[in-house]
Amino acid sequence: MIVRISENVDGGYLAPFGTYKSNLNYSTDVVRDLIIHRQLAPFYTPLQDYDPSWSDEELLIIVSQLPLHSIDLAYSEDEEDDIDNHKIHKSQNYYRRQESKAKLKALKERVKQLQRQEEAMMDEEKLKWRQKLAGDTSVRVSEDVPNPDLMLTLYRRSGECPICFLYYPFPLNISRCCIQPIFTECFVQIRRLDPHPPHDDPAGQDETPHSLISEPANCPYCASPEFGVTYHPPTDISVGIGGRCKPGRFSKTTTGGDECAVASDDDSGHGSSTASPPAGSYGKRRESLSANAPGVITIDTIRPDWEQKLTSARSKLARKAATATAIHASNLLINDSGRGSSSSRQQNLVSVEERMIEEAMRLSIIDEEERKRKQQVKK
Repeated sequence: MIVRISENVDGGYLAPFGTYKSNLNYSTDVVRDLIIHRQLAPFYTPLQDYDPSWSDEELLIIVSQLPLHSIDLAYSEDEEDDIDNHKIHKSQNYYRRQESKAKLKALKERVKQLQRQEEAMMDEEKLKWRQKLAGDTSVRVSEDVPNPDLMLTLYRRSGECPICFLYYPFPLNISRCCIQPIFTECFVQIRRLDPHPPHDDPAGQDETPHSLISEPANCPYCASPEFGVTYHPPTDISVGIGGRCKPGRFSKTTTGGDECAVASDDDSGHGSSTASPPAGSYGKRRESLSANAPGVITIDTIRPDWEQKLTSARSKLARKAATATAIHASNLLINDSGRGSSSSRQQNLVSVEERMIEEAMRLSIIDEEERKRKQQVKK
């Protein structure tokens, strides 16, 4: 995904910064929609460190040097060794895999190129802001670029994410169970385990298709099942997509004469808005919530295809079992062909055929259930 200047929500963005290697195995459309509707914190650009004693000038210098996206980290190359590389005669699948790798590499290069263009545009707009602050009134700055007033308001509230240990503007997402903060880019990395047999069957002896399970993701802090978060957007910042105005027009004032001006927290009796969040103060909520409570965004919300993956895994295992049954039946026929009377061989043949028919019917039912489930998902 490309971090675009125009896709700004309250000073953050709709695409991840790149703290982790780019692996968009969640529903990007769902996450973008949640951020736009202020149900999930936007993807902010992190600080490596933060000191509340920094002056406004020092903080602005640091923030102005932040990139939109960490291209090198997000798209680092980990070339997997293909077993066919060491063979003289390559398989047909080898060339297909190489073709897929080449297409993926070309796509990544295209994304990098587009991201560098966005970075160049942002650098140009930042330069214009510096010229404007120096007194050059003829400079026109894009209103999509957050102005220094907005950046100071945001990053004066920086706090540490306990998962990645980077500093982000608060408020962050809050875990529904133990009320701990978590940055959105860390949240979307969490997912269910792949379908597997129950834990009380470690040897996998009862690995039948319907025995496979998919357990909800646990909280990384307290290990509670069905991990989810809530998010309370800042009351004094509403800019960008779905906000009151463009990020470049943000103004921290109490005059009330501008549609983008908002009252500071000082005037509402809640203390300074430029102070860092106090330890343990992560949001308005003070008690845990259930996974299906209003406003709770679970891992299954951003990965709604988990049921389809479970059904596919069960179908794959069922086909594997059917193949094994057919091979076993063939072996029985071969072993019995040389001994016994013709009537007993005929009886064995009928028994094997019945078992194969039963297995085929069972697989047909499973495939039909999967087809109906896919149709329901499409609707």
